[in-house]
Amino acid sequence: MAGILNNLYPPIVDTMMPSFVRTTTACKVYFSLSSYNDSADIQNVQVTVSNQNSSLTALDPTQYPAGVKITSLNVDTDIESDDRYYITISPSDLKDGAFEINQYYKVQIRFTGTGAAAFTSSTKVAAWLTNNQAYFSEWSTVCLIKGIQQPLIYIKGFDSNDTSSSTETVFTVSEVVDVVGSMYYDENEDEDEYLASYEVNIYDSNSRAVYESGIQYSNEYYPNEINHKVKANLTNTTEYTLSITYTTNNGYSNTVSYTFMTVSNGIDALNATISVEADEENGRMIVTVVSTDTTEFLSNLCIRRTSSESNFTIWEDVYISLINQGSSLNLTWYDYTVESGVWYRYCAQKINAKGQRGTIITNRHPVMIYLDDIFLTREGMQIRIKYDPNISSFKTTLSESRTETIGSKYPYIRRNGNVAYRQFPISGLVTAFMDEDGVFISKDSTFGDNLEYYEEYNEENLITDYNDFVYEREFRKQVMDFLYANKATLFRSLSEGNILVRLMDVSFTPNATLGRMLYSFSATAYEIDECSLDNFEKYGIQTVGEYSTYIEYAYEQKGQLAGTYVGTTQDVITSIQSEIDLKTISGYIETIYYLKWLRIEFQGDPYLIVCGKDGSLTPATASDTVTENMVYGYIVYINNEAILVSPRGYYELLDENTEVISVWFPVSSEVIVDYIGYISEVEDTNSYASRLYYYTRVGQLWGTFDTNTSLSKQIYAKYYLDYKAYYQKLTAIDRITVESSPGAVVYVKDSFDDDYYRHVVGPTGILDFYDDEATISAFYFCGMHLNPMTDETRLEPEDDEYYDTGITVYSLDSITNPVKNGVYTVAATESSEDETDAALSAVSADEDSGEVTVEESETIYDEDEATYTLLLSEIVSDSDQYIWYRGQWYTFTSDGDVLCPVEGLVDYIYELIKGEY
Repeated sequence: MAGILNNLYPPIVDTMMPSFVRTTTACKVYFSLSSYNDSADIQNVQVTVSNQNSSLTALDPTQYPAGVKITSLNVDTDIESDDRYYITISPSDLKDGAFEINQYYKVQIRFTGTGAAAFTSSTKVAAWLTNNQAYFSEWSTVCLIKGIQQPLIYIKGFDSNDTSSSTETVFTVSEVVDVVGSMYYDENEDEDEYLASYEVNIYDSNSRAVYESGIQYSNEYYPNEINHKVKANLTNTTEYTLSITYTTNNGYSNTVSYTFMTVSNGIDALNATISVEADEENGRMIVTVVSTDTTEFLSNLCIRRTSSESNFTIWEDVYISLINQGSSLNLTWYDYTVESGVWYRYCAQKINAKGQRGTIITNRHPVMIYLDDIFLTREGMQIRIKYDPNISSFKTTLSESRTETIGSKYPYIRRNGNVAYRQFPISGLVTAFMDEDGVFISKDSTFGDNLEYYEEYNEENLITDYNDFVYEREFRKQVMDFLYANKATLFRSLSEGNILVRLMDVSFTPNATLGRMLYSFSATAYEIDECSLDNFEKYGIQTVGEYSTYIEYAYEQKGQLAGTYVGTTQDVITSIQSEIDLKTISGYIETIYYLKWLRIEFQGDPYLIVCGKDGSLTPATASDTVTENMVYGYIVYINNEAILVSPRGYYELLDENTEVISVWFPVSSEVIVDYIGYISEVEDTNSYASRLYYYTRVGQLWGTFDTNTSLSKQIYAKYYLDYKAYYQKLTAIDRITVESSPGAVVYVKDSFDDDYYRHVVGPTGILDFYDDEATISAFYFCGMHLNPMTDETRLEPEDDEYYDTGITVYSLDSITNPVKNGVYTVAATESSEDETDAALSAVSADEDSGEVTVEESETIYDEDEATYTLLLSEIVSDSDQYIWYRGQWYTFTSDGDVLCPVEGLVDYIYELIKGEY
């Protein structure tokens, strides 16, 4: 204690230190010194550690026989505050060499002054403590410490706990990242330490922060869960670092990092268009997502929104729903939370059953809405205050106090707390005419099945919308229920913007001049929270929804099956399932659950059937003697129950409550089966990779290419692999460089265009195709381009020229001495049409001739990548012209192109994805 010989005061220590890893990390106990002491006054530090439950010492008695650890005073130079001093307690200091799980320890500290004798041996510590106690300070207050297991972080899509030191880049298929995972422990013992909060930050390659979530508190029901949507649209094919800093309930904190890249071209694409229209009359945005094809859409659909308030950098989910209608996508959704004067952009994407997001489609230009009226919105209902809207005052309420004193001329005004909310009175006229489009309610919803009687009565009594007291009354009742409801409401107007309010002091006043048909209302609105999509969800203004983890579309289908079946191995249900499997779209599983209707027509002759006394039915054998208990007919087993069918050979199941799950025949039977089956189509989650890798590489093609050869298809097929353990496929062709003879014709289509564009190789022999924002969808060679011969004094054209002979023939066979690069016309007449077709067919069939087949169209289909259709009939607009070129006949087009094979070399840069199941 402090005294004449000792001026040391005890250390100032907190009641608890943050948790630490119990087996490998030493616990640091931080404290500060008294203002009357400094570090020069302290020779060493004495530490006691005891179990909180038993108060017995936890120190190893062989090392510390007196139960006191003598250690040096340490200083953390990275800390500038007073509590920069610390001592360490290592796991090896304890009896068992480790801190126990779920155990708190009590630590107390005191100082030894410089006047004490030097401490030399732990075996003589008792004598040393006795002889030098006059130089000791008092013991500090108790500080609790707790060792925990090493927490581990799992983030969906990342196998490793921390990839910050790895060169591996994890690949995600979307510009939008969902951080979903959990904190867990590897050891078997139960650990009561749980996740209290976490932060999600994303940095670019220059360590600049792209996104910062702020502190996110864990869910009290699932405290170790991490679930955060990154509200930022990340740049495609750009590498980022995902950093997650987490803190447990007792203060243990750590950071893990992951390197990832977003790539979306061609992966899980949403084949649709999105359009956005401002509906100012009803105060909403109309978002429409429509498929670009007729393929059935079965998936979760997500619509996201960004605005000019974040400079279009923060994207948030506004709508998520399972679409399983069994038809192509055609969705219209209304956004009732937009603010007047703010620009908005929307995007849409698919979310599969595992929560993985696909490529986004977005509206190109932002849209703004201009509200002329006041709107009150809640739970999918909206009131438009169109007539006599009025706000007579508007103020912000603050918690302030004014104090007047005798000695001061002026009062003292102080602001207390953080109170700052807006309040204002609101009033308007209530009439059904303020809801002309039926956004709030409609006559259908109001009168239901009685609407027909209501309309007939109005028509007979000459009641119009302008004197319809009944509907005005019913409409007003609904408005009253809306305004009196004890719920939050979103107030929106042009002058005040969006404010989340509660309505109080609501009252209604009838208009006497109109016989009380119309009422006016008044209320006071009090702001209760800030406007954000999270709060809109919280208060039920507009719900977002959640994606379904089981994506299914169930439907009924009529069908017919014909064939010969025998035994349980040839069950009709199994045969129907086999036919369904052949038609199932990749990525989905279709299963027939049962048949709800069944009709069987036997085609063969009836046979003898033995009817047992127990009701059994057995086909008679050749050795059986005909008896009274035998009948002619057929046997079919339905749900393993034998059914006797009359010799007419017809059977129909009429019981709608019977679910047929098995149909088989005991003897070989030729039948026609008509049925209505209940079929379930579900998303195949096993087809999604649990881990994805992304590569950008360079490739090359060379050779002689015919005009009907899709080079893009060749490239896609070159890299496609599909095995049980993993798959690999090309996702995009970013750039192509074509090297060929001058005049070679190349048709190219990119991701921004629906049509092919014709290009001709120039004198350099090189064509380069690259766009920062587009990828190459398809390309192919289409012959050589020739220029017309202009110098007719020459005997024959140059190699890159053609000569129009002006000669018309009925068949190419009639030309015995064709001119080099000479163009001839083949005329088709009634007498020569067959002959001409035969000649062209012969040319087409001769593969060694190198001549191009003239076809109306050719379709090249790749179900994993894309579909390309080459319409040669469109290219060959003058299909009856041919040219003698390089010793062969070829089709010649009006563009001056010879549809001949072309030698070329194509260098390309491509993006490749590899997925591990």
